[in-house]
Amino acid sequence: MNSFNILQKEFEKIKNKGYIKSINNYKNGAGLTLESELGSTGGDFNIPDFMDIEIKSVYKHRDATIELFNSAPDGIHFPAAQWISEHFGYPDRDFKNIKVFKGTIYGNKMCKVGYKYLYKLSINNIKKRLELNIYNNDKLINNDIYWDFDTLNDKLVRKDSKIAVITFDKKIINNTYYYKYEKIYMYELKSFEEFIKLVENGIINVTFKTGVHKSGKYIGKFSDHGTSFRIEFRNLHRLCNKYN
Repeated sequence: MNSFNILQKEFEKIKNKGYIKSINNYKNGAGLTLESELGSTGGDFNIPDFMDIEIKSVYKHRDATIELFNSAPDGIHFPAAQWISEHFGYPDRDFKNIKVFKGTIYGNKMCKVGYKYLYKLSINNIKKRLELNIYNNDKLINNDIYWDFDTLNDKLVRKDSKIAVITFDKKIINNTYYYKYEKIYMYELKSFEEFIKLVENGIINVTFKTGVHKSGKYIGKFSDHGTSFRIEFRNLHRLCNKYN
């Protein structure tokens, strides 16, 4: 049986339960609760959540951004995200001695991250890679950070060949979240070439998420929460064909 059909049946069971108590009280409770209901551990971020389907849960009353996959940059500097933070980042708000780099970068415009530098994604079809261009004013000063096309293609196909987006509503009872899963939308990836076009046109962006541990045994230490390729839910049809 087609995996989409299997997921559809499982989703109907979950939908018919109505509001389900969250497995935690954090912002990611809806997704983790859904994964739990589907029997997914969510332990491997490099493979789909359910059979060969990547599942995304989105709140029905808000425009949603879909995280397609995480991919650490390649290049001559390793680890690249930490190198960018140290050389082009800005001081953390609480730990001024550590530089961080948090921001979203596009392929169709230059964007400022922090106080000084501008950034833009650039497609290099000769070298078959996606480059991060760094500017001081309008002068290109660095493009050592990049993602090989082969790396991106592998991650995209392995993670997002099939995507299911499930919308939910929520309520709070006695300081506890409850979620009701309402609709499911299923998609199949068009092609890697379409992915690259959407990056170039700014429809798919790259978000860096480095920071500092604010508590626990690593407090005050640099942290990297991944570099993600993202697309707005309303644009997902440009990357994928709708299945249902």
